[in-house]
Parts: sequence; C-alpha cells; structure tokens
Amino acid sequence: MPIRACHPPSTRARPSGRSHLTWSLFSWGLVLLLLWRSLPGQAQIRVRGIILDAETKQPVPAVTIRLGSGLATSSSTDGAFSLTAPTRPDTIRLARLGYAPLTVAVPPGPFPTFYLHRQQALLSPVAITAHRWVGRKIGITSARALVHFTDGTLPPGKPVEIAQLMRVGTAGAALTSVNLLLAADCADSSTVVVRFYRLEENQPTTVLVDQPLTYRVALRQGWLRLDLARHHLYLTQDFVVGLTFLPGANHACIVPVDIKLGGSAKSFARPAGAVEWRVPPHHYRLYITAQMPDHAVPAGVNEAENRETSAAARLYSEVVQDSFSLFVQLPKGYAHSLRRHYPLVVLLDGNVYFDQVSEAARQLPQREASILVGVGRPTVLQQDSLRQRDYTYPAALPADSIPLSGGGRQFLSFLEQELLPYLDHTYRIDSTRRTLMGHSLGGYFTLFALVEGLKAKRAGFSQYVAASPSLYYANQYLLQELTTLTPTIPPDPLRVRLTIGTQEMTPTTEGRANQAAFQKALALLSARKLAPLTVEHTIYPSYRHMETAIPTFTTSLQTRQHAPATGGK
Repeated sequence: MPIRACHPPSTRARPSGRSHLTWSLFSWGLVLLLLWRSLPGQAQIRVRGIILDAETKQPVPAVTIRLGSGLATSSSTDGAFSLTAPTRPDTIRLARLGYAPLTVAVPPGPFPTFYLHRQQALLSPVAITAHRWVGRKIGITSARALVHFTDGTLPPGKPVEIAQLMRVGTAGAALTSVNLLLAADCADSSTVVVRFYRLEENQPTTVLVDQPLTYRVALRQGWLRLDLARHHLYLTQDFVVGLTFLPGANHACIVPVDIKLGGSAKSFARPAGAVEWRVPPHHYRLYITAQMPDHAVPAGVNEAENRETSAAARLYSEVVQDSFSLFVQLPKGYAHSLRRHYPLVVLLDGNVYFDQVSEAARQLPQREASILVGVGRPTVLQQDSLRQRDYTYPAALPADSIPLSGGGRQFLSFLEQELLPYLDHTYRIDSTRRTLMGHSLGGYFTLFALVEGLKAKRAGFSQYVAASPSLYYANQYLLQELTTLTPTIPPDPLRVRLTIGTQEMTPTTEGRANQAAFQKALALLSARKLAPLTVEHTIYPSYRHMETAIPTFTTSLQTRQHAPATGGK
C-alpha cells in the first residue's frame, strides 16, 4: 500500500477532538507494528530448496511448491525454488504431473533437498515460468497428397487402436490437442479413447497417464481435433499417443483414417484390448500440438517424418526402359570390415517398406548383418502405379481388373542382369546369399522369380520370401506352372518362406479360395521333385492382408541362411 507522509508538529497544526483520537490511535499502531517487526522471532524467512528426481537425481522443473500458509511458487530448470514467508512453515507441499505429490514437515535448520518419485497419474495443473513457451506441432502434419490412401488394416465395426511416436524431447511439453486426418465422411459416429505410452525397445509399453481421455465424435472428412488443454497434460519424454476407436450404433463403418506411405515415423496398431502391437506398412497423418520451451523445440523432426525417404542411388534399366530408385542400408561396421562380404536382401516396394525394415535391421546382432536394398521409384505414387506392371506375368485377365500388367519377365531381367551386377560391383556382397522379399503382388513376383529360376536351373537368389502372395492372379498361373514343372534338382540349396494371415482365410468364398491356393502352393513347393528346396511357412493369427508384410520381412532378416556368416563371394 502507498506510504503516507507525516509532517512534524512544528509545521502542521495538531488535530483536536475526534480527529486527535484518530491520530493517536494511528501513531500507537505504527509504533506497535515497528516493535512487532523488531522482535527476534518475527523476522521473515527465505524458503529455499532444490527438487530432484528420486530415480535419476536430475533436477525437476515446473514443480508447484506450496507452503502451509498458502504461499506458492514453482521450481526453475535447475530444480531450485525460493520464496519469502513471514514465518518458518510447518509443512511444504510439492506437486507436478508425472510425480507423486509430496507433503513433508519442515525440520529445523537449513531446508533439505527434496526428492520426487515418478508415477503414472494425472496431477493438478502446474505453473511454467522458466522460459518463454511457444506453440509447436509434432508429428505428421501434411495433408497434401495427389492420392489419399486409407488404412486397409482396420476391420469394420470392431474396436481398434492406432498409435504413433511423438518426439517432444526431455525439456517438457504441455499438450493442447491431438489431430488425426480422416479421408472421408462416415455415417456412424465413434467414441475415441486417447492414451499415452512410454516407448521401450521400439514398442509402446507403460501407460504414462493412468486416466484415459474419452471423446464422442462425428467422423467427417478433414482433421479430427481432440482438445487436451483442459486436462493439463505435461510430459518430459518422447511418447506414443494411442487412439482407440469404439464403433457407434451402426457398427458398419470402417474408420476412414488417412495414411502416409514411406517416411521415418514410428507407427503401431492393435485390436482394442490386445497386448501385442503390430507395425503397419504405413503411417498415420497424426500430430499433436503443444506448448514447449522456445529453446527446446526439436529441429527437423517434422520435416523428416513428413517427407518421403530419399533414395541412395538411381539406376536406369535398358531392359525395362525406365529408372528405379535404390534405398540402401549398410550394416554397422561395414566401413571398417574391409575383408568381410555380407548377405544381400533385395526388398520390393522399397518406397513403402524400406524404413520399417531398415529400422529392424539396425537392431540385429552384428553376426546377422546384411546389406539391405529397397527397389522402388522416385515417389510412392509412381511406385504404386507401376508395381502392377513390373510384378505381374503374364498379362492380366479381365477378371483381375489390372489395366497395366505383364512386365514381370522384363523386371526379372532387370534384377538379375542389371541390378545384381551393379550391387556386386558397388558393395562387398556374398553372392551366394541373396534374398528376394515381396508382399502381395510383390510376393507373387517373388514366387515367379523362383519358378523361372527352377525352370532355368539357375536361381538368382538363394532365399525367396513371399508375404501374402497374390496367388489368384491370372487364374492361378503360378500354381499351374508349379504343377507342370519337370522334376529338377537346383544346383544350390534354396529356401522359400510363405506367410498369410488368418483374416485372409475367412469362411467366405474369397477366404476359402485364398486358403486353398496357399495350401496348394505349400504342397507343390514341398514336393519331392523339388528337393532340396526348403519350404517354411507362417500363418499369423487374426492378421489381415496388409498386416503380414512387416512381420514377415523383419522375421526373415533374423533367419540365418545355410552359408557361413563370413567369407568370400
């Protein structure tokens, strides 16, 4: 309050009557106040302390510190706090989202260091005072695409959870919204449940916030925005945000989630309530908004996740009369192991699958390291439009509804006569251990390459991996070729691996046809006339057609082939 000026009696008339009494009371009150402040026990106290994480012993910023008298402040980035109290407090209370609240009796003497223990719970709002905070979008924010793809792994009318890694760093982020792009309208509404997970060993694990957030939404084309600001969520680590869609009353609509093919984002999906997470062959156009310290805004994260992965090389094919993009990952220690030659893995549809498969390859032990080469096109869209031409032979029948087809022989010539010699010349490759991997029509082409190699008695690869191969193509041409194949013994042992999901073999006309074709392919490839052809197969429980690709490829990387891990070409 403002200080009132008091003049000496010699310059100001002394008040009389009631005014004199008021002046006397004010004067004595001022004297008593000065005397009270001068007493030894009534001096103001400077309350200081440091707050550390009980596990890591690192400073904990943005903690709300509240004294028993009601005074409050917050800790700075070094965990320190300071405030002035009229008396020494009896208790002090510390609280911050992600930590168990702490209330302690203050002992005599210097204030101690306080330790907070982490917990998965929603706490009260916190005050952020250390830095200037700015708004930021984290995740895949791009909605611009010539062609919008929707998630073919989502079943109609069944609860499913999709999730994606959000890279916010360790400086802290106050979350304000989560946003998901929908490619179309859906007549049915949905309940969306939002959860937050810790990422450990490339999988979502521990729930970071115990209380799930529930929203009832209409499914309309465009960005679906879920407000998080009122929940006061504050996280100090990278996390996975999961969205569970519970179907509405009609139970008929597949949630039209817009997806992005290619790129470095980490995405996951699973049936609601399941323990096991699956890695889809795509990413979700999903991002969060947050308030973050201006010095801690991650640089380049969004740019990397929004763009397509750049090719390491471009190779023109005289046979196909077209160019192909090559995505290459060399194993750890390649530059230092100058005498070592490595197995080669050629992955079809490299624009789509290379990032996920290369991430799995980086986790492999050194003894299983391979050179991974994804074969694709300059863009995902070009790859999607031309794969039908390159991966098929003979030309499609009208029932197949494929306008551009039949270029499989030319593409196989490109692989064997142009790509493999180029790779052998450029990298240290063990040419006795080459693997070809493909999914769907790419799986069909993989088996086509095997059949052509068996007929010519000179297979270009030692292992063929076909995930959910499109065996129906051209009236089951490949099965007819295997049936009429003359008995032969390959010059070198060959390995074949086939996979399929149980949801591709449902008790429908199409499902029964898929199951019969898959079983026939296994029987024909396992025939004694093709020995020593080693045939393996995997049936993934409850997996759909698009879900089998990534687990098939990543598991096949871990399969040791027949040749030793080191040696010459």
